[in-house]
Amino acid sequence: MCKTIAIANQKGGICKTTSTFNISVALATMGKQVLMIDFDPQASLTISAGLEPLNLEHTVCDILKKSSESVTNCIYKFNNISNLSIIPSIIDLAALEMGMQTRTAREKILARALDSIKHSYDYIFIDCPPQLSILTVNALAACDYVVIPCKTDYLSYRGLEQLENTISDLKRLVNENVEILGVVATLYEKNVKDHNNILNLLHKKYSVIGVIKKTVEAVKGIYEGIPVVLRNPKADISVEYVKIANEILIRG
Repeated sequence: MCKTIAIANQKGGICKTTSTFNISVALATMGKQVLMIDFDPQASLTISAGLEPLNLEHTVCDILKKSSESVTNCIYKFNNISNLSIIPSIIDLAALEMGMQTRTAREKILARALDSIKHSYDYIFIDCPPQLSILTVNALAACDYVVIPCKTDYLSYRGLEQLENTISDLKRLVNENVEILGVVATLYEKNVKDHNNILNLLHKKYSVIGVIKKTVEAVKGIYEGIPVVLRNPKADISVEYVKIANEILIRG
């Protein structure tokens, strides 16, 4: 049975896209059929996967419009792994989001679109935008689980409460099945006292399924569309993302 997982946090720059890409690739290399959905108008996941948004015939926008395109026409295979695919994004998603506000049952637009393809995948990962917008609400309404990347600083930690409240509201009103699968602590620096304090707080309050250290390895190879788990599988960050993928296999 397909599990849909949103990678969500209203803050930017906390490794949502990096985590989505590397966890997806790790699971695909384990033989799982994986679909990534770039749900951010910045299209960072699309670009990271080696695609140029402006050159694509169809994007996630086409499945969100009132006269929607078939979802299968918006899916592109990832060049390096046959069982990994992506629905790309484009800057037009920002304008489309405004129009979604007036739609009937607007929280479920994405969920309805994905119903027809879930049988083809073991996992669907949604890379959410860095704000609690109608796009993020759609992702949460469509998913079974939420994985929350959280930078190990105080403001990021405090921001988790707002996201928790949003998920609780969605669970009560729109998607009773959604659960927080776990938190991934990101950009962690072992030698920074505050980072250790926040990591300890995260462990006390949440289920921490991985700790991603701050490293330049995360962004190397991005222009070639190659995630770190493929480019340098022995790197600490790669090993940790594989551990997170295995934890998702166990929990999800």
